Amino acid sequence: MGVLDKIKQERKGIKANTELLVVEQTLNKLFFCEPNPEEEIKMLKMQYKQKNGDRYGLHASSMLASEKEFCYRQQVLSLFYKQIQGENIPIGLKRLFEEGNFIGEKWQRLFIRGGLGKAEDMDRSLFWPEYDLSYTPDAIIRIGKKRYVVEIKSQNTFTFKKANSHPGGMKQLKFYMYLTGIHRGFVLVEDKNDQSFKIYIAEHDPAELDTYIERLEYIQVYKERFQNKKKMVKRLCKRDNIKRAKECNMRDACWDLGMGRVKLVI
Repeated sequence: MGVLDKIKQERKGIKANTELLVVEQTLNKLFFCEPNPEEEIKMLKMQYKQKNGDRYGLHASSMLASEKEFCYRQQVLSLFYKQIQGENIPIGLKRLFEEGNFIGEKWQRLFIRGGLGKAEDMDRSLFWPEYDLSYTPDAIIRIGKKRYVVEIKSQNTFTFKKANSHPGGMKQLKFYMYLTGIHRGFVLVEDKNDQSFKIYIAEHDPAELDTYIERLEYIQVYKERFQNKKKMVKRLCKRDNIKRAKECNMRDACWDLGMGRVKLVI
């Protein structure tokens, strides 16, 4: 590495540290802001309406599954038939999700109180029709002149203190940055025990997302094949009673069980 490269790298590091400090200071100040009941209630009503309808199609978070976990059949079926609406999720996981929802809601309220965003910027589902893809950033906020996509996560104290990154949250964040066209963002991780938080700022790199974009393109090919030739992608599961199948939200449509294949009305 040459001298100029070293100087550029040092400057980049200084700039990143300065940005991190500004973000952390801004978020800490939010705890001194007055509530904004009108906008906060508006946010809750929007989120409730959004989360209580039938789910249609692809979601960005599903595209980020590992190669072993990803199922094209599940995704294509979701474009045509109703999904199981969460009954297949184990109770322990439901409790964790609910706790995560409370933490996310707290920060979204704080963003509103501090004037960093409005109700429609918090946990609002967006749609990319070309790929039948919905995606829901936890928040899109503005700090100074910069817009940020925010992904909110939580950890127990032991994990929080040891961690210096959040790979899952970062992967999700970068995908949302790509989809929104907002090339700045950070993962906000809260310690569930004492409410400390850490910020991990992301760098935009579209090349990291090639696998997920490729999946979306293949799904469109399989979708068209099913529409025109009635040929569905092959199953990954050998039987309908294995753990993976039981936890799949397209199990009924895949195996013609329970409610079976109920066509979506879009």
